[in-house]
Amino acid sequence: MPRPADLSSALLSAAGSIRKACAYLALLALPCATPLAAEPPSDSLPPDVARFILANTEFSLMHEMGHMLIIEYDLPVLGREEDAADQLGFLALFELYSTLPTAEVDARLLDIADYWRLEWQRPKPVRERVLAWDSHPLDEQRYYNIACLLYGSDMRRLDWVPELTELPYERALYCDREFRQARKALDWASSAYQHKAIQRRAAIQVTYGQSSGAIPDFDQLLAPLLENSNLQRLAEDMVKLFHPPRPLTVRVMACGAPDAWYNSNIGELTLCYERLAHFRDLAETLPRLQPPYAWRCPNANANTLSAC
Repeated sequence: MPRPADLSSALLSAAGSIRKACAYLALLALPCATPLAAEPPSDSLPPDVARFILANTEFSLMHEMGHMLIIEYDLPVLGREEDAADQLGFLALFELYSTLPTAEVDARLLDIADYWRLEWQRPKPVRERVLAWDSHPLDEQRYYNIACLLYGSDMRRLDWVPELTELPYERALYCDREFRQARKALDWASSAYQHKAIQRRAAIQVTYGQSSGAIPDFDQLLAPLLENSNLQRLAEDMVKLFHPPRPLTVRVMACGAPDAWYNSNIGELTLCYERLAHFRDLAETLPRLQPPYAWRCPNANANTLSAC
């Protein structure tokens, strides 16, 4: 059965088996041995692109929530705060995703890792580059750190992750230990501080500002966050998990740059509309998120298909 050239080079040469190909297709929610999928309506984002935007929006907010924990509770941090916020954010999402189907969880977490791969590999003007002296880790490091946490969450079930992400064996060998360490830190942080008085009232508010009008297809871009109240539910789940010491606001607004931050002076997490547009632009360059109607499944009669 023919496959796109980008799938052949990015996956089959690395995985080398139908089992890996099927696991990969499962991440994209593409059924095997079915006709070509219908093209999504032109007035909405492709489902995989919408998922990529949602997953990385969620990670951005959870990363900033990691900063909130560190600042508000004066948590001890060994190493850089940005690394700690990444780990806290990723593990928090892993916990909050526990009610989702396994394939959806895998796909979202892989979307988050792939965002950092795309950031690392895209050409950048000098002003956007992360330099070695910066408090933020290099994009390449963040990519491998997140890929390692994903793999370490279940190394037996996710045995296809190192090949798909090109995570070196020398790093992959200890990813389960990295995951356990990060999870232990999250469990301690979420249980060591309890502010039940605040939990009895609305402790978090999500607000949306006006668009600047400079972002194309703005309504499409915002739809993944508003659908099923995804962002509001995530914010409420954050409160239950982290027990913030004071009321918080999540403000989604136009900022003029694809950014996100936590303002400890007023207890406000800000996410920029331009960041959502940046997620969309990068998602549309990712080969595995190309329109599903261009894909075909492996031979349904293959003996090894049952391993998918």
